[in-house]
Amino acid sequence: MVRPRRAPHRSGAGGPLGGRGRPLRHLMVRAARSRSWPASPRGPQPPRIRARSAPPMKRRPYSDSTAKLKRALPCQAYVNQGENLETDQWPQKLIMQLIPQQLLTTLGPLFRNSQLAQFHFTNRDCDSLKGLCRIMGNGFAGCMLFPHISPCEVRVLMLLYSSKKKIFMGLIPYDQSGFVNAIRQVITTRKQAVGPGGVAGPVQMVNNKFLAWSGVMEWQEPRPEPNSRSKRWLPSHIYVNQGEILRTEQWPRKLYMQLIPQQLLTTLVPLFRNSRLVQFHFTKDLETLKSLCRIMDNGFAGCVHFSYKASCEVRVLMLLYSSEKKIFIGLIPHDQSNFVNGIRRVIANQQQVLQRNLEQEQQQRGMGG
Repeated sequence: MVRPRRAPHRSGAGGPLGGRGRPLRHLMVRAARSRSWPASPRGPQPPRIRARSAPPMKRRPYSDSTAKLKRALPCQAYVNQGENLETDQWPQKLIMQLIPQQLLTTLGPLFRNSQLAQFHFTNRDCDSLKGLCRIMGNGFAGCMLFPHISPCEVRVLMLLYSSKKKIFMGLIPYDQSGFVNAIRQVITTRKQAVGPGGVAGPVQMVNNKFLAWSGVMEWQEPRPEPNSRSKRWLPSHIYVNQGEILRTEQWPRKLYMQLIPQQLLTTLVPLFRNSRLVQFHFTKDLETLKSLCRIMDNGFAGCVHFSYKASCEVRVLMLLYSSEKKIFIGLIPHDQSNFVNGIRRVIANQQQVLQRNLEQEQQQRGMGG
């Protein structure tokens, strides 16, 4: 049975930790912050200051027909003596979402210089506490997003659990804005990956790359075969390297791709410098996938345009196919504005060439008739 560790009593003045047996004030906190997991209490411990008490609501990552979906536990956050954690404007209830820890590996750099606070949960509801320990001990982390109506500086806090030392540690990232955007992307991707009823969608990790976006890719074949569809589509997924962040929360669910000859892109080579690389995976329709591989292997590249209605920073990306490695690589140019103008000129020139060729064929047919 997992029991929450209580803060040690100390003699002398100094608030809740000062007089033995004095109750903790409801809105004051003692907390332990360190750069590593603190050891189990043995003997006298340095004083901790209770920063906040609140009953956080926890959402379990899964449930069955007999389990409660929502759980609540009274909690307190503690920091080291001498440290200041302003919690006066914190809400009385924190809402926590449980997400797999493996999805947080891409956020590693954003955890640097995080302020640490130790969380204690009271044992009023032993079943809820044991359930939380069991879930987080099996690879889940807690994400507490603070509501925008709350005037406090903290917007997000991550809760981790050490099953070895039986403690909960809260991490408050220094770059709150960047972390909020990144964690929202992680949560959005997680929701896209898990379908109705908790049915898992695309694989979260492929070849040490992590899922950043899932949706549908649609394109029109340049020279459709007789009695075949000219428009094709495939469920697609984008993966990024570990430690990288691709903000896709504003991306549309459907991307439109235009296939153009690779030889027309030679004038745009300088604009490909410093491009960001991502990996595409396509699923389900094997025949459509084979058709796309065959077309792109014959010298075509894919130009994926983003609608102006989409509020994302990316306006265009290029899709290339390596027949040798059997992979699709997406290139996101750094200079989006110039690349958009350049690709428009290329497509306009291609359309003019095709129009002239069509007119010449019609003239030749007329002369031959």
